[in-house]
Parts: sequence; structure tokens; C-alpha cells
Amino acid sequence: PNPDPTAAPSSRPAAGPEKNVRAGNRPVSGKNPQAGPSTSQAGGVWQVSSTETVLSNTVTDKDNDEANLTFEVYTTDANGKPKTQVKLDDSEFGVLVSDFVPSGKTAKVTVDYGILKPGVTYAFHTSAYDGGLYETEWSPWAKLKIRDRAVDIKLPEPDKNAAKVNLEEFQEPLEAQRTVDDPSLRKTRPGPDENCSDLGNNKIGCLEVGRPDELTKKQRATVEQRLRSVRADSDLVSWCTDTSPGKDWIKRTEACMKRATPIHARIYSKLPNGQTILTGDGTFASVIQMKLDPQSTSFLQEWTLFPIDFADFEGKQTEWGPLTLTPKFSCSPDCSTSSPTWRGFPTWSTTGADLHVAVATFNHTVSITAPSGISKVAMKWEWSARTPDTVKELDQGDLGTSTPDLDVRCDKIAAPAKPGCVFPAYKPTWVMNFKKYPAAVAHGWLIQSKLPNHPGSKSAGKPMKFLPLADKNEHGRDPQKNRDVICPKESDGKSWASVHGNPDTTLLPEIKPTDTSSCDEFAYASTYNSAGMPSALDGLNEVTSGNTCVQTYATRVKQGEWHLYDDSRKAAPTWKEVCGRSAMSGWINSGSMAGFSGTFSAAGKYHLLDKDEYWVRFPEFEHCDASKATVTCTVPKP
Repeated sequence: PNPDPTAAPSSRPAAGPEKNVRAGNRPVSGKNPQAGPSTSQAGGVWQVSSTETVLSNTVTDKDNDEANLTFEVYTTDANGKPKTQVKLDDSEFGVLVSDFVPSGKTAKVTVDYGILKPGVTYAFHTSAYDGGLYETEWSPWAKLKIRDRAVDIKLPEPDKNAAKVNLEEFQEPLEAQRTVDDPSLRKTRPGPDENCSDLGNNKIGCLEVGRPDELTKKQRATVEQRLRSVRADSDLVSWCTDTSPGKDWIKRTEACMKRATPIHARIYSKLPNGQTILTGDGTFASVIQMKLDPQSTSFLQEWTLFPIDFADFEGKQTEWGPLTLTPKFSCSPDCSTSSPTWRGFPTWSTTGADLHVAVATFNHTVSITAPSGISKVAMKWEWSARTPDTVKELDQGDLGTSTPDLDVRCDKIAAPAKPGCVFPAYKPTWVMNFKKYPAAVAHGWLIQSKLPNHPGSKSAGKPMKFLPLADKNEHGRDPQKNRDVICPKESDGKSWASVHGNPDTTLLPEIKPTDTSSCDEFAYASTYNSAGMPSALDGLNEVTSGNTCVQTYATRVKQGEWHLYDDSRKAAPTWKEVCGRSAMSGWINSGSMAGFSGTFSAAGKYHLLDKDEYWVRFPEFEHCDASKATVTCTVPKP
């Protein structure tokens, strides 16, 4: 069971029986035993980069007979001394015997995967045999250490009944920009000038967008409180009230615009001497909300007006109105706008006693006529005002245009019967179902976090770029061709994973009786980030083979405990790779992207079209540290 390592080699004649039928010289092991694949020694120990280890030594025979070598491996104790023999095969002696080689040549054996363990130091020695005689003593000991694992992510058991991910929980509002006149270039209280209009009856009016900081903290709080109570469940955008004032915000199908808070309506009177005096000043908080429909080209818009104060030229609150505000919102091209409907009438007494909120609702409809099946629509927001003693409306209120971030895109590419609209400037976030498919999620997180190209990482500013089906992308590239580069099929039709994947990959026949080993690639094949996408077709990370990717596999070490490991049959990752390839259960791999096509594609809620960008987030892994050379983590966080 554990022979004396110093006993004569002939005491365990694995190479064959010793014969005394003739006289001759005994063969001799060389003095240069090596272990590989390896390029270095540290402290006299071979640093081996693979658990599929090659052991070698030279052998000589003075009679010029061919000879072979017997290789015997032991674990080592704390002092580096041989301790316990490692059974290298199922033979009686548990050793490996090389082929015969000419005298002076090198004899080699390969230790199969799974016998030598990562991170463990071993000692080996050899004995020579020429077909009749053994050398009398073993060669000097040589030491080797199998490299440590580079990846060890501990995972739970897959839950086949786990609920779907609510993707809306991960769509965070994005601050957006639109074209708005910069009020910081004007005085706080300008007099009438060429930007104002003659209203008749010796009246001049000015409509202006104010600075957000014109409102005090108390006023802003009051506005938000009043708007929250008024809008309540009828609010177009449920998250609008919780966003910061003075900024515009969007999601993929919703917008909350507070950049135009506040707005001013000012009336000046002309004196006989030609001078003007401010006779009325109305200040309003203004919020615009938009709600697009991913299954229709009609969408809604609301303009909420909340009066903050009214004053005349002496600072008093007397009636100089009533004041009526009229929105003149529009869209173009190929877009029509309905007349507004109101909740609360848009006319206010200017004594300061009337501070009711008024909300105008518009319906916009886009006609998609372009051969591309895509229509891009710009919005324009204007308003006018008048009082009873003005001959005409003051028509210079300019809330800006939607360019660049609030332009609307409608398409009928994937579902002509159900076209839809989105804000293409917003990059939606995709989240995989960790509870159901933990290994696939772990692989995606590892590659995104560790590699320098960080595919899909929002924090790194490296979005995924969507590649739809061949007839929907400009290059006519089938995403399956990307997958075939990373996860090629064998000539007999077998999958890469079933032939070349790590043999310890765990399958789930209890969930899917026909489950087979599958190859999971990251970045996804349906992206320009895929390492299988040619650079000539705008691919971002082209490689010629999945062999250059980080190699991992998913295995169950005991019921309820899985691990994602790097494949120790290969050299450790350099972490300079641009892709990942992992062997795992086909049920896990194929199911891990469930819901993507129905949610993110042109037919889904987020209407991703060719080269649209999106983020990939792994919330369960946000406590893990990918900065070290060896990546270890337990998920979920203990």
C-alpha cells in the first residue's frame, strides 16, 4: 500500500520481471528529471502549470540497449520529504512506465487529469529497465508543484423553480440632455428687450426658462410635496417625483424632465415717456413627463404646472391677471400631436390665493414610412401666455427641443403588427437569473470583471453592442457563426464541451434527463463584443479560436455546493484574454438567457436594434473582489 521508497526497484517490477539469463550492464536513470508543462523552478521545485503533468528523465545503458523508466510519485510532508505514494494508475504497483527509448534519450510519461491536485507539492523518482535488468537504486528525488487554482467561486444548487428576474428593478434613471436656452447667460430679472413681444394695449410680455437654483430649498420641497399629492396614481412616470429637480431623466420608455423648473411669465407696461415697468410676474414649477409604448407608435406626454408665486411691480399680490398658459408641444417628422386635455384649468388668479396645479396631457402618434422600418422623432416644447388686457398671446416660451438624448425612435423591424417606441439614448440593463442558473451567471461576472475589455460593464463604460439575427444587422452576420468560433462542433457533430470540456463538469439529469455538457461563451454570441465577431465586421475582440479564451467549468462538489473553477488541465489565465469559454450543464447554459429575446429584442420591451448598447449587471456578485490574480468568492454572500 505504501512501499518503502528506498527499496530496490526490482522489489516492485512494474516494467517487467528481472532476468538473469545473461550478463550485461544495468541501465541508469539520468540526473535531470523534469516535470511539465513548466518553464521554471523555484527553490528546486518544478512549477507545473497543468494537472495533466508530463514527467521525464534521461536513461542510459552502456550496452546501448533500449531502456524505459518507471515513474513513482509521492506526496510530501511539511519538510518536503516523500510521504505517501500516489496511485498513478490501476496497476498493482500504481506507477507509470514509459516506452523504451534509445540509450541517452529522454523517457516520458503523462499523468492523467485528476490524479495530481492543484496547489499540492509532490516528489517523484525513476528507475531504469532494459528488458532484463533494473538499476539497483532509484534516481534522486525531484519535486514538482501543481499550480494553484486561478478561479474558485462557490455557488448554490440551481433552483429550477426560481422566479423570473424583474428587470424593471434594475433600470436606473439616466440624466439626459436636451437643447434648452441657458438662463445663466441672462440677468435674474431682465427688462423687456428684443426677446420679448409687444402684446398691444401698451403691454410687453416675456416668457423665460429660469435657473433651477432660483427656487429655494424650501420652495423645491413644497413643489415636490404638492406635485406628489396631486399626481399620485395618475402620474405618467411613477419614479419622477423621486428624481432630483433641475435635471432631465430618462429610462428606455419613460422620461421625467425637470430641467425647465422654474418658468416665468412677466408682463411690462409702457409709460407715456417710453419707459417700461414690471406690472406682473408669475413663477411656475414645470415638469414634463413622457411615457412611450413598446408595442405602439402612440405615446403620451404630460406637462405639469405648479404656481409658486405672483407679484406686481411693487412686490404686492394684486390682481393683474388672470393669467392663462397654453402649451404648444409638437413632434416631427411624420408625427402628429393631439390637443391637450387638462386636469385643472390652466388659468390662475394672480393675487397669490390661487395656487392650483394644472396638468396638460398630449397624445403623439408616429407614422413609420421609411424603408428601414425606423422613424426618429424630435420633440419641441413651447408655450404661450396671455392676460385679459393683452391684444394677442405672448408666444415666445421656449422649453427647448429633445435633441440629443430625448429624441424618440419608433420601429417595426421585428414585429410589423406591433411596432413600438423607445428613447435609444438610454442603455437598458440585462440581469441573468442567478437563482436558477448560478454557474452561467458566475461565468459572465468573472469574464466581465476580470478581463481588460470588461464586456457589458457599466462601471467600466464598456457596453454590450447588440447583434440581431442576420437579416436584421447591417453585415448579414449570423450570430451562430460567432458561437462556432468559440464553441466549435466536432466533425461528427458532437459539441466542443462533450469532447473537450473538463470531465468533472456536472450535468443535471434530475432536471433534464437528456442533459449534456455545453459550452458557454462570454461575451454573448449575439453581440459585437463576441470574440467570434470579425473585426472587419466591426467586431471588438476578434480571436481565431476559443482556445485563447479563459477556460472554466462548473462542477458540483457535493449536494447543495457547486464551484466554478478554471480548467487546471490548461495553463492558468493570464487575465489578458478577451473572452471566456466554460463547460457546464446544457440545461444551465441554454436557459440562462431565457427572456432576453422577448425583452431586449426589437419585438420586446426595450427594442434593441442592430448595434444598440446595453449593460449587463451581476448584483449577487457585487461583494466579490476580482482585483487579485486568484479569484475566489462565495455567492450569495455568506
